[in-house]
Amino acid sequence: MKMKDKANKTSNILSKIGMVTLSISLIIFLFSFIPKQETPSKSISNNDVESFLYEWFANFDHHPDVNEFLEHIAEPVDMAYPDFPIRSKDDFKNWYNQIWESITWNRHALQNVEIITKDDTNWQLSYDIIWKAVNNEGDSIQMYIHQDASIKENNGILQFTKLRAYERNIEHQETHLTALMKAAGYGEVSKVKNLLNNGANLFTIDPITGTSVVHFAAQGGNVEVMKILVENGAESIINLQAASNGFTPLMVATWYQNPEMIQYLLTLDHINPLIKDHYGRIAADFPVVAKGYDELHPIDQKIKSIFKEYFEKRDQYIADKFEADGFTPKRLPEDVNIRIPNGNKGNDYHTAALVAARDNHLELFEKLVIDGADLTLEGEPMKAVVTHKAAYRGNPEIMRLIVFHPDFDKIKNAQGPTNGYTPLHDAIWHGHTETAKILIDAGVDTTLRAWDGMTPLELAKKLDYQDIIQLFE
Repeated sequence: MKMKDKANKTSNILSKIGMVTLSISLIIFLFSFIPKQETPSKSISNNDVESFLYEWFANFDHHPDVNEFLEHIAEPVDMAYPDFPIRSKDDFKNWYNQIWESITWNRHALQNVEIITKDDTNWQLSYDIIWKAVNNEGDSIQMYIHQDASIKENNGILQFTKLRAYERNIEHQETHLTALMKAAGYGEVSKVKNLLNNGANLFTIDPITGTSVVHFAAQGGNVEVMKILVENGAESIINLQAASNGFTPLMVATWYQNPEMIQYLLTLDHINPLIKDHYGRIAADFPVVAKGYDELHPIDQKIKSIFKEYFEKRDQYIADKFEADGFTPKRLPEDVNIRIPNGNKGNDYHTAALVAARDNHLELFEKLVIDGADLTLEGEPMKAVVTHKAAYRGNPEIMRLIVFHPDFDKIKNAQGPTNGYTPLHDAIWHGHTETAKILIDAGVDTTLRAWDGMTPLELAKKLDYQDIIQLFE
């Protein structure tokens, strides 16, 4: 009986084993019809991207060879640090080397890092950096920078495809001003020098007000800062009017009651104190008695006296140097190239030769040429030379004198910075056939394109000047 029970138990165990075996076989059979899944390849996570970002700035801290950065910059290069656009890897090299030529130590502290995954290989980043450095003079520098960046994965390497950097103030507020504008406004001489040495753009315009760095320097009142800007080329925009109100830097200095700045600006050759703002005022009109007071503020009284003294000296200078017409020099040949002060009835910073070429004073022009007039000098505000003047006013007799002058080769193809017009463009624009012929016969370049893309012939066709068109046949 016991043997039989034992046999039955053995049979049951084997039966169960058989069932398990059958079940496993069935499972294997069924799974054989399910498509196989690929083993996931190693992907880049947001943590990897953040780690790359920290390593990027750690490298900046330790000043490795610039080439260590270049493989992480995608082409075409699209980067812009404060006041320094970077459009090539050579631009990046220049920026990097200039930074390290001006500092001895620096550190970056990353904050507020945000990463948005666009897809498996592209990310958008937003983060803040506190940058601290010591320049070659031993001065401490601190900037609070916000950056927006795009990064992609390229064959296992993370690369910046786009980067924009904006300076914030130390309280972490957004600002529309460049680092140079703020430093100029704050009167930070060392920082202004450092930014300019590292390629800061003098000619950036504030997108909200249309003002420039010289406007902010004028408001800040630090004359040394303004001198540094002028030495670096800012005098070319010293009369720039803000889009928002028409204020020039001189007006800004007057508005914010900075008499020392006013005195300095009035010494500049290109300053024009007679420009009017959007309300018809010149800078000297700004000081007024405040509501509730009986007289000008003492600072405004000083400013009034500065302008009074300036205009008296200016009028005396004009009376001493020029004939009653206001442009013919009294002493020739000594003053043959003397400049007419800005704000003088359309003759701003003109020489007598420029006025004579424009207004067809043939005898005066002949005398000025004999006395050694420099025909390459430009006038304000269009930066035109005598060939432009004679061309757009259609003065063929004067143009004939010009084309035989030794200076002609230097100015025959001069392109005005405003529109790119050559003297030939100007002659054609105003329909002066004889003057255009003189220029063409003198061998000017007829293929140069103005800023609208037009050659002189294309301009003649646009205006349908058939007699001028025939000159090109």
